Amino acid sequence: MGLLRKLKGESPLRLYYASDIHGTEVLWRKFLNAPRYYSARVLVMGGDIAGKTVVPIIEQNGRWVAHLYSREEHAETEAELEQLEQRIRGNGMYPYRAAAAEVARIADLDEKEREIWFEGVIVETFRGWMALADERLENTDVRCFVMPGNDDPASLEQPIAESRHIESCDERAVEFDGYTMLSLGFSNRTPWNSPRELDEDELYRRIAELAEQVPDLSRCVFNLHAPPYDSRLDTAAELDDELRPVLIGNQPHMIPVGSTAVREAIERFQPLVALHGHIHESPGAARIGRTLCLNPGSDYASGRISGCLVNFRGETVTHQFVDG
Repeated sequence: MGLLRKLKGESPLRLYYASDIHGTEVLWRKFLNAPRYYSARVLVMGGDIAGKTVVPIIEQNGRWVAHLYSREEHAETEAELEQLEQRIRGNGMYPYRAAAAEVARIADLDEKEREIWFEGVIVETFRGWMALADERLENTDVRCFVMPGNDDPASLEQPIAESRHIESCDERAVEFDGYTMLSLGFSNRTPWNSPRELDEDELYRRIAELAEQVPDLSRCVFNLHAPPYDSRLDTAAELDDELRPVLIGNQPHMIPVGSTAVREAIERFQPLVALHGHIHESPGAARIGRTLCLNPGSDYASGRISGCLVNFRGETVTHQFVDG
């Protein structure tokens, strides 16, 4: 915390950025605690908020049974059931209490019907997250911005819009304390064909359209889910057509997988700072011209949130990666 001590008394504007928590409720709670622990006045959640798996908890003969990481888990009492649900949420999954017949009905749905059902589970859980945020941020002057990422359904925007204290920022420019932040949660194309991907030319067009609205790029933040190509913030294992890592010897072949459009936009517009997520295994800081580009990475399954404190004073910025 040496940087924080050095800044004490100088009252910079402090922003806390995190991304890619993938449905892990304990990380959302930690994100909301950033004003308390780091004196952050602006919070930014940079996308990929939703989880990817539902864990059915089936009622059988007066007790509840679930399978978590191939282990059979049991709950006899309501307290034990709540603890089981908490463990499931803590691993970025969604607990779903149901009778065996209901689980069988869902299993019989076709792929599109299951996707619609699962999206409903995601959105309903996310509404609970928004309610928690409204409670935590009540009677504070904290600004909290949240956007979906490439892995998230667009329907998350509705609970954000309905929140009293969470502000939507995706595909728009917002103002805080004399700074402008433009945001885009879409990514360039990936091997997983996730819900919100764009071709590079369209990604660039949308970023440029937002950047041209910014009155002063020297006091601008780019909040772009995808990191810039070949920036050391976008290094990941190359995958073959079967989505298996390509090996050289016995080691994965690591390559840049970020967005050429994001890099081109940063090179052209030169914002003060650019915030990125998306590539979990490539945390770090890099300079592209005058722009400080940051990716705190993500290790969401560990229960620890990877974040970055960004301290603004006029047209200068400093940063510190934090993990908790």
